[in-house]
Amino acid sequence: MASSEGLLQHVLNGLTAFAQHHLAERRVHQERLVFLHNAIEQVVDASEPRIRLVGNYAEKLVDAVETALNYTSRILQQLPPAMLLDARAWSRDPQVNAFFANVDELRATLDESRAIRAFFAEGGRSPCFALLLMVKRESETFGSMLNGDVLVRDVRRIQVSFSRHQLVFPTTSEIRLRQDLRQRMLIFLATRALERINELRTRRSELEEQRRQLQAQLRAFRGHAQGLRPLLSTEDGDERRATALEQRLLQTEEDLVAARKPLNTLDDYLEQIRRVLSQPEAYLQVRPLTLRLTRLGVKLSPDSSEPGETLALIEFDSLGEQRIGALVQFAQGDLPTDG
Repeated sequence: MASSEGLLQHVLNGLTAFAQHHLAERRVHQERLVFLHNAIEQVVDASEPRIRLVGNYAEKLVDAVETALNYTSRILQQLPPAMLLDARAWSRDPQVNAFFANVDELRATLDESRAIRAFFAEGGRSPCFALLLMVKRESETFGSMLNGDVLVRDVRRIQVSFSRHQLVFPTTSEIRLRQDLRQRMLIFLATRALERINELRTRRSELEEQRRQLQAQLRAFRGHAQGLRPLLSTEDGDERRATALEQRLLQTEEDLVAARKPLNTLDDYLEQIRRVLSQPEAYLQVRPLTLRLTRLGVKLSPDSSEPGETLALIEFDSLGEQRIGALVQFAQGDLPTDG
């Protein structure tokens, strides 16, 4: 009897532990949903708002949104602290010196940025923090170099330069800038999901139109066969053309069935969004890039004895475009004054 009671108590304890574990998991899940609520809603707004009609859409997206946010956080961790942009920095900071050919180019970048001008015009406080984007170019040239004590001429060199400077997303602190970038990267991924959905829609529409045209051609061809066409063409030629049209129509209908599958229901739309957010590295790639450059922008090998500076850069790669990115800060007084 005692052993039976002990067994029963053991079973009850097990059930209680299981229930408590389940409740704890459910509580953690609900906390995640609350914590990620705003991010999930931003994703839905930027991609396909109609998926709110899907039951438990937030729960179905929470893992993917969390994956995307973790990825953006890792990207931001790779970005070094904001560097100072001013005339003195150009002469003493090797990275600023490499980014701009001279002080005038640096000042022009600050002066020509509408976003920066608008930031200060609307009462933005100094210093301003922003993301600096640039295109890195490498070109082949020939020059001289010291090999020990010997001057060697006509040596093939790689000249590195940075152009198309762009200052974006100005704000009042580095913390706010990083938070803004995290949100913008999430929305970027959501819009890539929307682009994927639009591509599928376009493909489906193109196939539907192609099917309509083939059906019309086949009807017209068969209609002509009831008229005078047999007097004007050979029977074998007509059969070959009819067979070719029928085969093209059959293939188009098969392609259309396949094209409709990814977007049959709103659940399918949600799945397309989830797939993109679950694989953020496929749509937004960020690579550390280390360069060793002379003061004149000549690329050096890591083991070169020539004097140079090692730059640790970040390269963004998306939509077939590459950009060097850096966080920067500057004061309103660093902007050139009109006149």
